[in-house]
Amino acid sequence: MLFVLIGALFCAPAARAQVVNFDTEIRKEGFGKNQSRERGVGVWRKGGTRVEIQDRRRFALVNGTRVYFGHAASFDHEKFFVKKRDWEKRIEPIVSPPRRPFPRRIALDPGHGGRDPGKINKRGMHEKTYAFDIAQRAARILRQRGYVVMMTRAGDATLELSERPARANGWKADLFVSIHLNAAASASARGVETFALTPVGEASTADAGGKPKKKADIGNGADALNTLFAFKLHSALVAKTDAEDRGVKYANFAVLRTLKCPGALVECGFLTNASDTALIATRNGRERIALGIADGVDAYARAVSSGGR
Repeated sequence: MLFVLIGALFCAPAARAQVVNFDTEIRKEGFGKNQSRERGVGVWRKGGTRVEIQDRRRFALVNGTRVYFGHAASFDHEKFFVKKRDWEKRIEPIVSPPRRPFPRRIALDPGHGGRDPGKINKRGMHEKTYAFDIAQRAARILRQRGYVVMMTRAGDATLELSERPARANGWKADLFVSIHLNAAASASARGVETFALTPVGEASTADAGGKPKKKADIGNGADALNTLFAFKLHSALVAKTDAEDRGVKYANFAVLRTLKCPGALVECGFLTNASDTALIATRNGRERIALGIADGVDAYARAVSSGGR
């Protein structure tokens, strides 16, 4: 009956073999036993890392940050289950980072530009202008820290979406960050959200229950590292700006699809929200955002290389 229940939750009998016991998997990574006394809630700790999942919830909390799943977790017979793909591509890379050489070459991609202004708010703030300023600040900070940085656009230039990853690839970048500012119909929407490329076989976060991505892109070759990088960027941005945490999400963005290195897209706040705009409009606020991006790059570099430069 256990597998019948799990199969029903994950929508298809063929999916049963792709379900893993979350407690078993996370304890393999050195985490202790589930510390939660609340039924349907799991909490595991290892050093300074805390991971929480809940029955029927479509995300995990890693040190308080939402990392969205492709499918909701399930709780049955006192055990937690998630899709194998959610474990391998969304949680395992964060709790057990893959080892890679120290990333030295960072490509920063200021969103929009030229004929494409991006979002424009009621104050007349153009996304392209503020994204470029944040990128320039992040580039300066990263160079001061010993990284080599390139920008996909050097000024207010029109750049096709496909050109952005192509430039990063041609430059042999180790990491790629696309920098954007958000907008919404509701003025109450606020905060930071960070996107990694949607893994093949999954729907994007905003399209829960929609059609899964059928064809792998070049960028999917770095799925695990994409998640780790997005998580480190996002956590650092939230910490540096005190912005509302909207989570690590997944989308099939064109600027991420053809990348040959790990990449993420950051939405650094809403131009349609008063508190976010107040941060973005000031030099000090944009400096904090840029510091968050640089800190995220540093955190990723330490995670994959054990801190060695």
